Amino acid sequence: MAANTQIDAALFAQIADAAFVSEALAALGRPSICLISDDEALRARLGMSEVLPLMALGLDKVPFDPQQALSALREFVLERRDISTLVIDMIWGVEAIHGDSAFELWGAVTEQVSAEFGTAVVSLFNRDVLIENQMQAALRAHRQFLAPTGLYDNPFWLPEALAKRATLDQQMAFLLGRAVPDYAGIQFFDPSDRGFARGAEPAWLARPKRIEAERSPEDRWQIYCLGPLRVFRGGQLVDWNLPGGAPKKTRTLFAYLLHSGEKGAHVDRISELLWPEGVAEGAKRARLHHTVAMLRKTLGGKQTVLRSGEYYRLNAPLDSWTDISSFEQTCRRGLSLAKQGQEEEALKVYQAGIRMYSGDLFEDIPLDYVHSDLDDWCLPRRRWLREMALKLLRDMSTLMRSQGQIDEALAQCQQALALDPTNEESHCETMRVFHAQGRIHAITRQYEQFISVTEASGNSHEGADIHRLYKGLMH
Repeated sequence: MAANTQIDAALFAQIADAAFVSEALAALGRPSICLISDDEALRARLGMSEVLPLMALGLDKVPFDPQQALSALREFVLERRDISTLVIDMIWGVEAIHGDSAFELWGAVTEQVSAEFGTAVVSLFNRDVLIENQMQAALRAHRQFLAPTGLYDNPFWLPEALAKRATLDQQMAFLLGRAVPDYAGIQFFDPSDRGFARGAEPAWLARPKRIEAERSPEDRWQIYCLGPLRVFRGGQLVDWNLPGGAPKKTRTLFAYLLHSGEKGAHVDRISELLWPEGVAEGAKRARLHHTVAMLRKTLGGKQTVLRSGEYYRLNAPLDSWTDISSFEQTCRRGLSLAKQGQEEEALKVYQAGIRMYSGDLFEDIPLDYVHSDLDDWCLPRRRWLREMALKLLRDMSTLMRSQGQIDEALAQCQQALALDPTNEESHCETMRVFHAQGRIHAITRQYEQFISVTEASGNSHEGADIHRLYKGLMH
């Protein structure tokens, strides 16, 4: 059980289980509670009279601004000192484009508010809709866990000051002290030996060249691969247009190394991708050396791209984020919820996923680099992710149609057809929506449109399921 009087807790629950949430809040013994949420059903289930909208803290905006949220919370707590507990519906983070990093920033906000004012802050996470990355971030973000049986210290939590500025031995001592009181305050290394100890401040070490330097959380990357390639470093958008560089090649090199993963890519394959013909091998190597140097400069230093023998690889800071990973997790989570009959939760997750899909994978990488005779590195993955997005949109339409949200279902179909006008399943779902609307002529137009676009693209539509569907809907 937690022994701290400062309360900054995470409450993981199925939001539909109002009894679990109510009993957990009752365990705090603080009757004056304010819910911060836009969910009227949640408010009704919990019987809350004090409610603030998410926009009051700026939690309806993407990206999340922790300073705005902190200022708004301070102002509210100062005005309403009669409120002893704030309960924040964390659905805003699930629906944010990069909710995992937003959760960690939010943890710093709640830690500060609970420390300054003594107000209990409870972050309410709907565990049904969290994806893996978000769950891990939420686990690290708060001092305690709250449940109907009481308040428990979180063994994974580090105070913001320790997470950002402490040495490794100080962090280890704190975590062990939380788990076992006997270890509280223990010092593993003599401070005078810090230059020789494992626990030294990483930035102070003169490390051997083959050992990678650690970087602070502020340096971590947020990488958007769906649509135009965008990289944020420490919250700032990376500028590919550095003097002396070739932005298209620098951007392509980053994408290719990201695709190549931990092993990295051989110098010959990179050279062949970026200079496929008309350049001597020696000149290719020299140009590659320059392009790597420009990429390192773009990303903030030599440590960002490492070379091992004939291979280069990216060296992303710890806890860096890519939209591809979150998008795939979101699609899987939404499908699982839909199969379990949790349609409302599935729609929330699907909606978060489709916001992430802002276009094809590496949309702005020049076609000459995408269509490589040597290495078909991009197109198969691009097609796979597009198929995932199409299935997500169709699943959303099916769920909405089953709930009577016919206009909303049609909007998903139209978005799917905009992604791929030749996709048979999307045309089929659109026809089903028209049937639900009673628009018989629209069904025929959609069927004829499918025939037209497939013939124009040179594809065969013989034996397609859409023919049987059309006959069935017209009878």
